[in-house]
Amino acid sequence: MAVTLFQFDISPFCDKVRRVLNVKRVRFDTRDPRLTEVDAFKKKSPAGRLPVLDHDGTIIADSSDIVRFLEATYPDPPLIPADPALAAQVQVLEDWADESLYFFELTMRLTWETNAPRVVGDLLEAAKAPALLKAVAPKQVMQRYGKVAATQGIGAMPRPMLLKHLERNLDAITGLLGPRDWLVGDTLTLADIAVYAQAVCIQGTLEGAPLIEARPTLGAWIRRVDTATGVRAG
Repeated sequence: MAVTLFQFDISPFCDKVRRVLNVKRVRFDTRDPRLTEVDAFKKKSPAGRLPVLDHDGTIIADSSDIVRFLEATYPDPPLIPADPALAAQVQVLEDWADESLYFFELTMRLTWETNAPRVVGDLLEAAKAPALLKAVAPKQVMQRYGKVAATQGIGAMPRPMLLKHLERNLDAITGLLGPRDWLVGDTLTLADIAVYAQAVCIQGTLEGAPLIEARPTLGAWIRRVDTATGVRAG
């Protein structure tokens, strides 16, 4: 059985898939495209985006579709509860993480000069990019994703407003946890993995780290999810 994840290592959506694979104890390889391979990699996906999973010749694109394929193929341990009400909560939280919380980390990591040069540099290092491109790419990425973030709305906010809105979202995660270890029910679910993948990107920014540090319940949950999902199979 050959399983390969075509990915960008810094992508929260790729991280989500890696961690689901880890929990399911599926042996897999990762392939990060070199600069000359990016377009060819993206052609594997109808939406032209990574991640894409090659599961022994079956190609699945989009992180949400991939994790549901894995849930059906490797049902133990389950990451989506059998109970319909709990499964609905997982669906809502995954969608919120992917479509809302994502734009906070995208804006902070890829459009703010405090973070973008380092993040883009890591991406280009993995892509084996030439030194000249590494020098000019951060500015280009900041401009490109600045337009994306501004169109979505979050990126158009003044930074103090964005951080205020982010704090409300971080408080919401803390509120959902309450005294429990996990976001939905009594065990790790896809909701934890999806929200974690975005939250840890936020934690990796200069501005986001102190906001999470100021919320011990949130920080402890991040460490708990990482421990439960971060060890690769085999």
